[in-house]
Formats: sequence, structure tokens, C-alpha cells
Amino acid sequence: MVYSVDAVRSAGAWLHTETTGTGPPLVLVPGGGGDAEMYAEVVPLLATRFTVITYDRRGNSRSRLDDARVPVAVADQAADVVAVLDHHGIERAHVFGSSGGAVIALEVLARHSDRLLGAVVHEPPLVQVLPGSPEHRELDELRRIAETEGPVRGFVAFAAMTMPRPPRWVRTRPGRAALAGVLRGVLSVGAVSRRLTGRAPGGMQRLLGNAEILFRRELPAFCYDYEPDLAALGSSGVRWWFATGRDSVGRPYHRPAHVLAERLGVACVEFPGGHTAYQRHPAEFARRLTELLAP
Repeated sequence: MVYSVDAVRSAGAWLHTETTGTGPPLVLVPGGGGDAEMYAEVVPLLATRFTVITYDRRGNSRSRLDDARVPVAVADQAADVVAVLDHHGIERAHVFGSSGGAVIALEVLARHSDRLLGAVVHEPPLVQVLPGSPEHRELDELRRIAETEGPVRGFVAFAAMTMPRPPRWVRTRPGRAALAGVLRGVLSVGAVSRRLTGRAPGGMQRLLGNAEILFRRELPAFCYDYEPDLAALGSSGVRWWFATGRDSVGRPYHRPAHVLAERLGVACVEFPGGHTAYQRHPAEFARRLTELLAP
């Protein structure tokens, strides 16, 4: 399968984008970690029906910011999706976003609905719509871990949160410390290998390298500061759905979608698996997404 790789200019950033397939355009917006490779398992399956565009979100992996000190606002991330469409000469596209990418998809719906054919908003972690809830407290704990134990241990806690049934030891402080030590070793070996071979960082090295921006800047902007514009979402005029995984019940990214769907009168549909179904159940995931966007 032929991939086209492009550097796309957006305000304040250069975006690494990858395109493949034929058919109606479909942009896949990655969540926490912000790397196009998150969708590697499902892209070839979707590319039989869609022209699939993935990208590294601004400040993550291969998409660099002009000034690393500037805020990473949801509005700017939504504008990046428009910049990607403009670069490829696409007037309208389907958009799928999961987790933090789902928050961006909501903002695209609210501010740029004229550029959309349809959208699926998969498990947005908008715990701010559930103040004082267990979901809100769980995100607070993730933020505390990243702030007090460091972003690599925060990444371990984040990864455990996305698993349907994480091992108990991963959710303990000693477990986080042990696994974080292994991951730091991976980073060190990768850095030495890159110096010797000149190769670009691999997917895991890139994701770990994104931990700082995820916890220091994106988590507050996406899960605490962002307020979805319900009036704009209610009048978007686009076919779109909230979505949650059948294995995600009780996780902090499950109930916000259902609460917002009820407020807006929008359907909340079920997807296979949990938070990262596009990696763990790619064939089922691709079928479900295709059913919605290309019935």
C-alpha cells in the first residue's frame, strides 16, 4: 500500500501527515501521545474504502512547534485539521477522533462543520462535565502522578488507564517505578542507537518523548479547561455520533460521552473493545466505523 508523507504548515507548527487509500477522505485524529502510528493497525483496513489521513498532532513526535512555549489550545488543534484538508485540496472529510482526539473532533464540529462530511467522537475524557465524580477524581489522580512522580510514570499510569483489565501491580507506585525504569532504559538505548545509525526515533521512543507535552500541557487544556460549545454542536448540521467501547464501562472516558449525547440529543453508539480498540480489535473497529460513515 502506497503512503504519501507530507509536511503541512499550520499556524505556529509544521505537521507530519500520512495519506493512503482511495474513496471519501477520512482524517484520524490521535489521542494522548499524538502520533499517527497509533492508527497503524487499522489504516490499511480503512484504506480500502476511504482516503485515510493520519498525522502527528502539533508538538508531538514529528510535528514541531515554532515556539515550544506557546499554549497547546484545542482551538489550534482543530484548525490543524482544517490546515491538513486545505493542504490536500479537500473540501470536506469525515473525521474520527479518540480520547484527546475526540475533544479535537468536537471542536472541529463546533467551529468548522462546513468542512465535514461526518464525524465520530470516540470516548472524549471530558470529566469537567462530571464535577466531583469518580471519573473526575481518576483524572485528578493521573495528573497528580505525572506532577509528583514525573511524566514517564504518568505515561505508565495513563497506559494502565486505557487497558480493559490492567494488572494490579501496574497501578501501584512501585509498579509504576519499575516499569518507568524499563521505559527509560528503552529511551537510552534508542538514543544511543540513533547516534550510531542516524535512524529516526521509533514509535515507542516517540510516544515516550511526547509524555511531557501530554501531561504538562495537553491534559489541562483538554480535560479541565476546555468547555464544548453545546449550542454550536447542536446546530452543526452534520451527521455525527458519540461513541464508547463495550469494554470501557466505568472508565473515566465512558460516561462523559453519554452525558453529552443526552444533553445534545445525539446518538452514542457502541464500538468493539475499549479505549484503544483500533489497536486491539482493528478488523471489528474498521467494520463499525465503516458502517457509520459509509453505510
